Amino acid sequence: MPNVLPILVDGDPRLHALSLEVEHFDASFRSDVENVLASLMNSHVLLGLRRAISAPQVGIARRIIAVNLGATPFVLINPEITWRSEDKFEVWDDCLSVPNKMVRVQRHRSVSLRYIDKHGHACTWEHLPSELAELVQHEIDHLDGVLMTERANGVDAVRPISERGKLVRSALPTHRLDLDAIFEASQTVDPIFLHTPQFVSEPLSAAVGCILTTKIEVLNPIRSFKGRGADFFLHKALARGDQRPLVCASAGNWGQAMAYVCRAHGVPLEIFASENVNPLKAQRMRELGATLHLAGQDFDEAKDIARNYCLEHNAWLVEDGLEPEISEGAGSMAVELLQGGATFDAVVIPLGNGAMLNGMARWIKAASPSTKVIGVAAHGAPAMANSWRARTVIFEQEVNTIADGVAVRNPVPEAVLDMEGIVDDVVLVRDDTIVDAMKLAHRHLGLVLEPSGAMGIAALLAQQERFAHTNVATVLCGGNLPADAIGRYLC
Repeated sequence: MPNVLPILVDGDPRLHALSLEVEHFDASFRSDVENVLASLMNSHVLLGLRRAISAPQVGIARRIIAVNLGATPFVLINPEITWRSEDKFEVWDDCLSVPNKMVRVQRHRSVSLRYIDKHGHACTWEHLPSELAELVQHEIDHLDGVLMTERANGVDAVRPISERGKLVRSALPTHRLDLDAIFEASQTVDPIFLHTPQFVSEPLSAAVGCILTTKIEVLNPIRSFKGRGADFFLHKALARGDQRPLVCASAGNWGQAMAYVCRAHGVPLEIFASENVNPLKAQRMRELGATLHLAGQDFDEAKDIARNYCLEHNAWLVEDGLEPEISEGAGSMAVELLQGGATFDAVVIPLGNGAMLNGMARWIKAASPSTKVIGVAAHGAPAMANSWRARTVIFEQEVNTIADGVAVRNPVPEAVLDMEGIVDDVVLVRDDTIVDAMKLAHRHLGLVLEPSGAMGIAALLAQQERFAHTNVATVLCGGNLPADAIGRYLC
């Protein structure tokens, strides 16, 4: 069992010694890692928000830093800063080892570093945002035997901790999606949607040129991942006592998910879909008990009609990508993906309205921040990708892609904002590449995927040089393909 070790405080000579690099990942090292993690979690419980602790602070003279950003705690072994921004900023710092003091220090606004994780994998964490850059610089100082008081910058730079509220004007940045809620979803969503298979297929990995872990989200009653978000959303809405009539707009999979969970709870549901909706998806929405209205030429036009209907009938338009519980429910996939200590160089996630990408990215960036989170949109439906790059909502006049599940013209503004700071890149893939990806999934996994369900594989095909020989994961997120499309795309 790990031991909670006492925090050393200023005056103890061990805090001023240079820590030794970890050379052997043996039993002694593993014990030290677990003890540092236990000490961090204990301080987090007893003393409030404590996001990191270095091994020297608990008397272990090794270059180990334990970090807790709100998801699964992780460690940085032998961390080394590889780049520092020229821009610097001042911040009021506090420290467990210098109790009762605040110190004004100057830090680089951003840094990049390389380190080894507790499994021995070499990692890079690039261009950290300022609050995390400051945190890492503070902890690496501890490894070098430097306390924050030695970094005091300017007159009156050391102040009592009682002045913290006055000196620290803004709290740490918050995110609309809550990590505790994502974890709760991973435990409470209907088990029919949880604990889906994830594995490496060697033939598929060889075909795309990387070590590819696929998470299979099509083996459930609605053949898509969206049941996670729908179930968590409805569970929370009912717990709050919200009794408004429910309406949603859907290209098909979201409507099926809402219909499934509403039927399970005895809640009526109205769904609006375009006149050109996938007929298989339309049939299933009806079979699951929803009232289906076909209106408009595409998904976004159907959503506008649904919005007007809600105004007239005092109903609630439940928008995929808008309600935070939907994204938090989808984030449960990331909890499962990283369970057991799995690490990835990148996770490639289809991008439609953003619920899956944002929910998963929120957890991944708090549990494995060196992992690149990459969204995948269709070349013929670039609105979300363009909005993310511009940091403002950009609408498209039309969409032109076979991937109806991601064919978004009008992004949800909140979903675009959710992407900031947790999504590293968004790539666009063409329809012919999506079809190639569908064929690979069919050939090597025996799965029938709809176009949007194969987007992650398509991205790996489109950018094989970028991902060559790396360890990547993706979600195969939808399998509602009509019979005529099976013949058209897979034969």
